[in-house]
Amino acid sequence: MQQAHVRNAKLGFVFQNFNLLPRLSALKNVELPLVYGRVGNREREACTRAALTQVGLESKLHNRPNELSGGQKQRVAIARALVHNPSMVLSDEPTGALDTRTGAEIIALFRELNREQGLTIVVVTHDPEIGRQMDRVIGLRDGRLSPNILQEYYNVDTYKHTAQEHKPAARELVTVQRAA
Repeated sequence: MQQAHVRNAKLGFVFQNFNLLPRLSALKNVELPLVYGRVGNREREACTRAALTQVGLESKLHNRPNELSGGQKQRVAIARALVHNPSMVLSDEPTGALDTRTGAEIIALFRELNREQGLTIVVVTHDPEIGRQMDRVIGLRDGRLSPNILQEYYNVDTYKHTAQEHKPAARELVTVQRAA
C-alpha cells in the first residue's frame, strides 16, 4: 500500500502508447490520479483543467481519445502525469508513436517543464537524437549501465549542454539511452 501511495503522490508516468481510457474524456483521463488520491471534486476539476491548460489542451477537455491526434493524446498523458505535482516524471519512449515534428514538440514541452518548474523528467528511449537534447544521458546495454554509450552514439566522452543560455535547473532532464 505504501508503494502505491508513493507512486501516486511522487511519480508521474508517460507511456509510448498513451494508456488513455477510450471511454473517458481528456478531463476524466487526467483526473484519474486525483481520484485515486481521494482529492475532492472541486479541487480535482481545478487541478485537471490547469494541467490540460498547461499542455495547451484547454479546448479539448471533453474530447475522447479517438477524437484527438497522436500529439494531443500524448499531451493528455503528460497532463495526467503532472496533475498531482509529482517530484519526478518517468517517460517511456514518449515520442515513439509520434511523427518527428510532434515528437519535437513533446521534447520541447519536457524541456520547458524542466527549466521553468524544476521538474525532474526521465526519458527512456532508443533514439539517440532525443539523447542529444537532454541534460544527462545514462546508457543501458543488456540491462546494465553502459559507460561508453556517449562515445558509441555521439562520438564524445562527456556530454555538454546544447543550450548554455539558460541557468542550470535544480533538477535534470535525463534520458536513459537503451542500446539498439
